[in-house]
Amino acid sequence: MAKVITALYSADATVQNVVDDLINIGLPAEKILADEEKKEVKIIAGASIEAEIRETLKRHKPDQVSVHTLEEKNMAETLTAKYLSADTLQNVVDDLINIGLPAEEVFADKEKKTVKVIAPKVTEAEIREVLKRHDPIRVE
Repeated sequence: MAKVITALYSADATVQNVVDDLINIGLPAEKILADEEKKEVKIIAGASIEAEIRETLKRHKPDQVSVHTLEEKNMAETLTAKYLSADTLQNVVDDLINIGLPAEEVFADKEKKTVKVIAPKVTEAEIREVLKRHDPIRVE
């Protein structure tokens, strides 16, 4: 089963270092969600690489690490929607949570004006509909 591993750090610079290290161990960049403002890194991973990811995160001394197991047995997709306004992001996040998506599966980046959602295949169409409801520039 796919998992979302979330690590919180104290220092801004740590987030980029963690991302670099995760990419260096072979994790695809699209599976890493980083927010320097929140000092948070989220990773979508299967069980086969979970131990290596945890070790990489641990080297950077996180304040907290949590793991959320996705309901779907297959690896999830990451959907990304880009918006014109950062103000729109909170509305999108609220709507996604209101349809029953766990907060651990939603990531808003105010600087890039994007919302990334870890989307199980069974709910992908509904998630796309919510993302499009808020007039994105694009959805990938």
